[in-house]
Amino acid sequence: MSKHIQKTLIGCLAVATLVFSACEKTVDINAPLSQTSSASVFSSDRLAATALSGMYGSLSQTTTQTLNLTLYSSLQADDLTYGGTVILFSEMAANTYSALSTGQSTPFSEWYAVIYRANSIIEGLQKYSGTSDKVKVQYTAEAKFIRAYCYFNLVNTFGDVPLVLATDVNVTAYQPRESTANVYKQIVADLLDAKANLLTDYSGSGGNREGANKFVAAALLARVSMFTGDYATAESNASEVIASSLYSIIPPASMGAGVFVRNSTEAIWQMSAYLNTTNQYTNEGATLLPNTLTGLVNYPINTNLLQVFDNTDFRRTRWIRDVNSTVSVANKYKYANNNLAVAAGVTEYQVVLRLAEQYLIRAEARARMGTNITGALSDMNVIRNRANLASSTTTNPTALLAEIALENRREFFAEQGLRWYTLKRTNQADAVLGALKPTTWTPKAKLLPIPQTAIDANPNLTQNPGY
Repeated sequence: MSKHIQKTLIGCLAVATLVFSACEKTVDINAPLSQTSSASVFSSDRLAATALSGMYGSLSQTTTQTLNLTLYSSLQADDLTYGGTVILFSEMAANTYSALSTGQSTPFSEWYAVIYRANSIIEGLQKYSGTSDKVKVQYTAEAKFIRAYCYFNLVNTFGDVPLVLATDVNVTAYQPRESTANVYKQIVADLLDAKANLLTDYSGSGGNREGANKFVAAALLARVSMFTGDYATAESNASEVIASSLYSIIPPASMGAGVFVRNSTEAIWQMSAYLNTTNQYTNEGATLLPNTLTGLVNYPINTNLLQVFDNTDFRRTRWIRDVNSTVSVANKYKYANNNLAVAAGVTEYQVVLRLAEQYLIRAEARARMGTNITGALSDMNVIRNRANLASSTTTNPTALLAEIALENRREFFAEQGLRWYTLKRTNQADAVLGALKPTTWTPKAKLLPIPQTAIDANPNLTQNPGY
């Protein structure tokens, strides 16, 4: 990458940090992008590819995506516990964060920094004529997918948020919060556009599952549609992903070491290695795993979670590891590598979207619509059978929904915020977490507070209720 282009891309991030300043440290802000420098970025297909790579890289290197989306949400929900003394993690585990807490600052600023990069690509490709029509269509679609993904996480973390679709600081600096419903409309619009214009394979990312394609967009659209209550769209998009020849469920014998590795056949979308391209381990593995079987476990599995697994369930025996430290506890073991020595030639990549979720999305959507109970049961049994559990024969829609929810609990514990988001989507957070954390849980805790530094910088921002 040339120094000029590198400076331009750094400038994109700096402007985003200026607009949504939620960081605790002082940041030196570069001058805003000039028309000339923006034109240079999009003066050829090759340079536009550099900008696109920068967008993906900015997401895959954030602590929010690589660690804290999983860690914070697992503590907020009922997946992980924390017995240490760091105030941030204690607050997340007890759901006692306040407007003065530090946990909300980084997710807010990092999601918006990536959104800024996506917006700059969308604008640049529309405004300048240096790239081919094919590249304009493909890269715009990828940027819209990334923007949709970031906004999905923002609304599920903070509720109503500013809907920023431009890079002009004069337009974005004082935007008020937009309703969650309207943000979801934009998410869906972006995903529909992305799905219509993306490639049908991974050739755009060199055959690796780090880039977006049509089925990646469909998978996220299926998830988003469950949150908007559009079960027919969720079912149809999940069906497209399942029917694709690109993906297959990792068999029971290989699920312990085969699901969360680079280019797993179950992986729909993955994040590249954290910190540098030669790493064979994830940030989650490096943080959540103790160095030895007698080492200190900082974030043990919640005992309530352990109780939902049958003794024969491979997810209990292969994705959770018992550790004898000062007391006997269990820790998440979906990612088994925490350093290069442990990796021993097996490269693990963080999995963001995977095929098992699409089966359970389709199962739940079908059960909620009540139009294909047999199909819903069959989809759920794909996941049960892979986990070494016998097929269910439940046909009552209400009972079946309860079983599907249990399979989601078992399958996606401590994974990409899915448990936390689902508790809120299904309106179960107050009942479940109120019973588990009776002295600390309050309904306001379903959303993090808007960072006070962002409110100070933008007088049109309001705080979430209760904070």
